[in-house]
Amino acid sequence: MKKLIAISSAALLALTVSGPAQADAKIWCKGGPQVGWTSIERLKTKLTNDGWKLKKVKKVRDCYEVYGKTPEGDNVESFFHPVTLQKLLVLKRGKTLFRAPGY
Repeated sequence: MKKLIAISSAALLALTVSGPAQADAKIWCKGGPQVGWTSIERLKTKLTNDGWKLKKVKKVRDCYEVYGKTPEGDNVESFFHPVTLQKLLVLKRGKTLFRAPGY
């Protein structure tokens, strides 16, 4: 019985710990119609000029998602507003390093 409780507790803890990391990746950027979006190429240029090393940049839902290394050397997954190119969310292995107000 004690073994069953320990296993159940461990499973519940794993689900609880992994929950916030999964929720962060479901950000909505409120980008509006794609006709008004800034190009991905402009985002790549901006980030490269800011010192980022880019691995992958793509459209996800209504955001631009970037995988790369920040100027500080952190390997991150980040989300940018597709019109303003504002940084909205930066994650490092599920841990939030930056979140813009309202996102």
